[in-house]
Amino acid sequence: MRQAIINENNIVTNVIAGSLPYGLNLNEGEFCEIGATYVPNGNPRFLRAPRVYTWTSYEFLNRFTPQERRVIWNRAKSNDDIADFLMLAQAANEVISDDPNTIAGLNMLVSLNIISNQRKNDILNGDL
Repeated sequence: MRQAIINENNIVTNVIAGSLPYGLNLNEGEFCEIGATYVPNGNPRFLRAPRVYTWTSYEFLNRFTPQERRVIWNRAKSNDDIADFLMLAQAANEVISDDPNTIAGLNMLVSLNIISNQRKNDILNGDL
């Protein structure tokens, strides 16, 4: 038998083999891992924790294709918002995938049709 140990915020803090009076019994083959969120009466009952990625400025900018970078550079010459995002991305010691500035900058690039929403998600989620 496996059990999930869940904290007061419904986050899984441990998965054990055995039985504790305060553990939640897991079904055979049921997904559960440390950091997952427990959703009472949910189907599934456990949701995978979102991954947070951290990149250097160079690594982050290399997540864009050469063509996307060229468009960003060229559009930054006439758009102060793009120029500001690019300046911050270049100056950052690290770029974090769930940072509001990172998300806002990528959303701006989507709204200006520089990248697609799928590309934004790929960039943020490490799917390259």
